[in-house]
Amino acid sequence: MRVGKLGALYAVMINELRIISREPGGLALLVILPYFIAGGTAFIASFFTRVTVGTFTRQFLGFEVLMLSLIMVQVGARFLWEERNGGRLEFLLISPVGMYVILFGTSLTMVLVNVGAFTVASLPVLYLNYGFVGMVKLALALLLLFIGLFPLYGIGLIIAGLIMRFNDANAVMNIIAPILTILSGSTYPVYVLPWWVRDLVYILPMYQTFYSMYMEITGRAYVHLVINLILSAVIYLLLGGTIYANLEKDFRKKGV
Repeated sequence: MRVGKLGALYAVMINELRIISREPGGLALLVILPYFIAGGTAFIASFFTRVTVGTFTRQFLGFEVLMLSLIMVQVGARFLWEERNGGRLEFLLISPVGMYVILFGTSLTMVLVNVGAFTVASLPVLYLNYGFVGMVKLALALLLLFIGLFPLYGIGLIIAGLIMRFNDANAVMNIIAPILTILSGSTYPVYVLPWWVRDLVYILPMYQTFYSMYMEITGRAYVHLVINLILSAVIYLLLGGTIYANLEKDFRKKGV
């Protein structure tokens, strides 16, 4: 990547950070919301069964991964939709930088924000459960989360291309977001699903990210889980980039 593109990538990331910093309430929700959701779920479940610390940790981690995943797959699409509505998409498409650099900068910024929010939110839970050993577990979990957000960027590229193709962000996201939520496998026991649905859950990056992080935190990590996550990142990035390129090419022919 040439210096010009690196400079453009840096400029995009700085601009995104400025936009995000204008909404501190959204950053606070990234930290607080998983406690409310996992805590509320644990409270309701306590009427029917004994809720352990391990159960709460699993639910907390699952909702955290689900929330960050949904944000990650939408960030590029929302960016393009806002630029289009603001009349700036035409200029971005003809710029020498290229949409891949712009979308990557936007998504990479959100990766860093998501990892930071997860760190702040998880510190109390892991420290209370595991003490200082929990800090080591957290560092390894952050690395896995960082890897796991990149295949979600690949899915986000596909969604961005669909939104540019069909010119309706809300309709596309209203269909995709519930499907990804159901198939995340991070907030419920996967074994309750039919076998063919379980296979879909296993190949999606949300479950791979959640399960590898959970196994790492609980001290039962397996090397093949990390390998699968890395392969997933490569495959989804290639798939997302290819599909997005074809959809953008078609979009350029028809015009904004």
